[in-house]
Amino acid sequence: MTKTSKDRLKGTLIIPLGLTAVLVPFSLLIGWNLFTLLLFWFVLIPGLSMYLPTLVSSNQNHLIETVLGLVIFYSIMVFMIYDHYQTDYFKAMIISFLINLIVVSIWFKSKNLKVQTA
Repeated sequence: MTKTSKDRLKGTLIIPLGLTAVLVPFSLLIGWNLFTLLLFWFVLIPGLSMYLPTLVSSNQNHLIETVLGLVIFYSIMVFMIYDHYQTDYFKAMIISFLINLIVVSIWFKSKNLKVQTA
């Protein structure tokens, strides 16, 4: 396994681990209401998913790592709460997955445009 593929693997796996490490205390200590739901799923998740790979991976472009990490994290979440698929919490989580993929993609595209024009 090359150094690049090890870095990508570490960058991908840090996202579900880091987001789970934030989700558990957030859920237990703060609890869920409309504000905390929106804060966690629409602000913290995309922010942390873009930041965490930079801690362990030396690659410059983390788009693939971030998208794969988000897919793994949301897959685990869907698996854990599949019994509650008709709740508003589940719907908000699925909507946040789609929005976060779009936000992350736009963020990295705009970041790459700035680098190319500079």
